[in-house]
Amino acid sequence: MKDLPIAIVGAGTAGLASAILLARQGWAVTLYERVAELQPVGAGILLQPSGLAALRRLGLLDECAGLGAPISRLFGTSACAQRVILDTRYEHWQPDSFGLGIHRGVLMTALLNAARAAGVNIRTGMSISRFVQSPTHVRLFTDDGKGNEAVLGEHGALILADGTRSQLRAQMRVRQWAKTYPWGALWSIVPTPEGSDSTDLRQWYRGCSQMFGIMPTGVTHNERQTKLSSLFWSLPVASHGAWQQAGLDAWKDSVRELAGGPAEAFLQAIDTPERLMLASYADVRMQQWHDGRVLAIGDCAHAMSPQLGQGANMALVDAVALSDALGVTGYERTVDVPACFAAYGVVRRGHLRYYRQASRLLTPLFQSNSTVLAMLRDSALFVARHLPMGRQHAVSTLVGARTGWLFSDKSATQLHAWRKADAVQPLPDVSSG
Repeated sequence: MKDLPIAIVGAGTAGLASAILLARQGWAVTLYERVAELQPVGAGILLQPSGLAALRRLGLLDECAGLGAPISRLFGTSACAQRVILDTRYEHWQPDSFGLGIHRGVLMTALLNAARAAGVNIRTGMSISRFVQSPTHVRLFTDDGKGNEAVLGEHGALILADGTRSQLRAQMRVRQWAKTYPWGALWSIVPTPEGSDSTDLRQWYRGCSQMFGIMPTGVTHNERQTKLSSLFWSLPVASHGAWQQAGLDAWKDSVRELAGGPAEAFLQAIDTPERLMLASYADVRMQQWHDGRVLAIGDCAHAMSPQLGQGANMALVDAVALSDALGVTGYERTVDVPACFAAYGVVRRGHLRYYRQASRLLTPLFQSNSTVLAMLRDSALFVARHLPMGRQHAVSTLVGARTGWLFSDKSATQLHAWRKADAVQPLPDVSSG
């Protein structure tokens, strides 16, 4: 088994993190990516304590923490801050805990450099068209888009980490569902205005139909003197064309009406509509994540809406769980890959089931045209903020620590992402870096 490389398709968070950990365990790893040149681009993301614990396992926590921005709470109010809707503080989970706002390019650069250092064979510009598996190996195929197919050789296992829109996932003999959400978000990364040093991920709401958010995002590897912030604006995907026709000034007026003065300095950096990118997302469910020697991880396996800010964190935790599952017998010459993949599924089942369900439940409460749901949301969150049990449930969900609605089985995983003894230390001041 060790003579055959493990193939990973997709050089995103899940694929790169898995490649690093498996290569360090002694596996030969080949990472295939359809993009010809990997670029450190993308929106700002929120790393939770669960994701930070995985970064420590990868040896990348110090690098990412030194470039990211500490997040102390999620704070959301109704239009122009007239009423508090959401106030979830990391300190209510455990002292000195935090979230980390970070440029996606920073995370990807750190992962890519670590993968190269670990000896991962990274092959870009490779579009995998299909796979065929046998009891002993998986064979990959690629084509040039003109009907000319080539064999990429035999692999001991295949990890699908090629995202929400994976074309290979459908080839797995597993029941699966993928549903696109009608709502998406416009996003942009802008320089943080002078004097703005908030550690809040700040949001403003008008019912369920409007939301504007600002998240501190730290700095990048190449520009350490300019602090950045990520802006988000909720929008139905089908309304994007109408938004473009209305013009940038009309959108800025809408933001001012919703968020008031605090948004003004951030809006000045948006000088053209092209500064705002449209992101869409989908809900992906699978009956199980493995099929023989093939395993789906990350968004390919369990994409969800970004309401809980868990996407990158789940991908990182997937990588650690996969490393643990294969690492038990990783240095043995004979490895029962299907059994290891099945064990991985057992470890991840409760955690992913809870967050998939919670995400589907919360999405229409923050992105819909329902007045009734807005009233139910505000009432429920008001009660939760003022009851110790409600605060604990909210913050344990936020940090990535829950495996169930009533109880969380902390012994069900070896990840220990939520153990107090495993708490990460406070972040350094990024301005000193």
